[in-house]
Amino acid sequence: MRIIPLILILSAAPYIAESADTQNLGKLDYMNNCAVCHGTEGKGDGPFVEQLTKRPYNLTLLSKKNGGSFPETAVYNIIDGRRTADFHGQEMPVWGERFSDIEGNEEAIDKRISEIIIYLESIQIQ
Repeated sequence: MRIIPLILILSAAPYIAESADTQNLGKLDYMNNCAVCHGTEGKGDGPFVEQLTKRPYNLTLLSKKNGGSFPETAVYNIIDGRRTADFHGQEMPVWGERFSDIEGNEEAIDKRISEIIIYLESIQIQ
């Protein structure tokens, strides 16, 4: 009987590791690209905030302000920025374009934005 739970745990390990790795990649991308404005904890208090005309959004409140549900599609569109007509003004970079210059294909851009979203979902407060 002890073998079955162990087998289940071992079979789930790659998925758990992949999720943790993806979250870590998203956090790394967030820290390198977003934290300067949104802050290291996502509260809109990054070191560049004084240079902006509008305070960056507190990203830890996305779920709370959406009735407890993380607004994944809306967040994706805001980060990507290519499909959203001037939603966040000119101050926030259009990351879809910037990632396109680096990655070169839509699949890689989607993966990169999705990794950031996984990280953002992990920092939500209720």
